[in-house]
Order: sequence, then structure tokens, then C-alpha cells
Amino acid sequence: MEQTRIVITNGEKNIGVFLNNPDATTQELLRMHCCLVNVLIRDMVARGMTVIEAIEAIGCSDNDAIRMYIEHE
Repeated sequence: MEQTRIVITNGEKNIGVFLNNPDATTQELLRMHCCLVNVLIRDMVARGMTVIEAIEAIGCSDNDAIRMYIEHE
């Protein structure tokens, strides 16, 4: 299987993770999540939301996703 890598640049730091790693550690999974949140916040702000609104929306989304995961586990 070919590895799919995403790299997010924040200032001078690069965070890179493989998106399709079935053996990902918790730290790698958290990095993936942070990369996704970073991209989502930037997109939401570019579409007109304030940073605070975007962060609140993502927080609600995270809570819903965690609740759904627990209910279906």
C-alpha cells in the first residue's frame, strides 16, 4: 500500500504524518487530528468565520464524533 503523507507548516515547524498507517501510535493519531483541525480552522476563517467561531464549531464537532464513537463501540 502506498503511504499518503500530509505535512502542515506552522511558523517554522513542519508536522508530517502518514494518513493511512494502520499501526499509527496515539501520538501520530493526535498529530493527524491537529493537522486536520489546523486546515479546518483556516478554511472556516477564509470563508468568513472568526477564529473563535471556527474553534467553537470544531469543538462541538469533536464532542459529537467522540460521543458517536463511544455509542457504536
